Amino acid sequence: MKKMNAAPYDIDLPAVVSFSGGRTSGYMLRKILDAKGGQPEGLKICFQNTGLEHESTLLFVKECEERWDIKINWLEYYMNEDGDHDWKEVDFETASRNGEPFTDIINKYQKLPNPIARFCTGQLKVRTQKRYLVSIEGFQDGWSAAIGLRADEPHRANRIVADSKYEDICCPLYDAGATEADVLDFWAKQDFDLKLPTVGNMAGNCVGCFLKAGARIESLMRTMPEHFDWWIDIEAASADLEGIRPSGQVFRKDRPSYANIMKQTKAQGMLFDLNAPDDTIDCFCTD
Repeated sequence: MKKMNAAPYDIDLPAVVSFSGGRTSGYMLRKILDAKGGQPEGLKICFQNTGLEHESTLLFVKECEERWDIKINWLEYYMNEDGDHDWKEVDFETASRNGEPFTDIINKYQKLPNPIARFCTGQLKVRTQKRYLVSIEGFQDGWSAAIGLRADEPHRANRIVADSKYEDICCPLYDAGATEADVLDFWAKQDFDLKLPTVGNMAGNCVGCFLKAGARIESLMRTMPEHFDWWIDIEAASADLEGIRPSGQVFRKDRPSYANIMKQTKAQGMLFDLNAPDDTIDCFCTD
């Protein structure tokens, strides 16, 4: 990770801001825009859509783009006609909303990702952004990559590494000493905000992400069950793949399938202890 100077938000250009569609990376983006006096030539802002985000996340990205008068590149992974990894640019209206990019990467690998092999994050987020950037004039020799990790997340910031030789990773929030309290205070003073229909960021990014704690998944199923149809269907479809190992048929071997969690939820029983420590797994997607 690159060590920033005394002005951590004045990042070196060319650069990309990885905008997850969450409050933290949105706060980082605003700070960088303020330090640069707007969006200069050579500053790309990228949001990689998986097709499984809550609509409020997409609306928040759109609102940031419109209110701050900036250009956000909405990117999506897809598998092209030759069966190769590829990317495409979309917008708020054309962005996938039924998990199409995620379905494509599962079809490519013929298995499901899991907490150890997170190829969903690697391909749908990180490498989709990289494939886009290397196609842009002025970025072929590399770029600064601003990641929204805060000073109160040192375990994440200190272990982050570049995905490729092109990237010079920086964490402006970490270097500036910004914490979650700073982020929440900033958005409390704005005239717009991320309006996820749950407390905190529980429904952020992929609503049903398998890295989320079981209690979170169960709680989300009770409040927005329609967001789990894709997860249930894709596990069922994976079970029918020829030659796939049983471990590749579900996202998590250490807890019931999405279908079984849903059945228990509808039966009004509780599978997970809501008072247990939150064992959500950190990921690039969740800043």
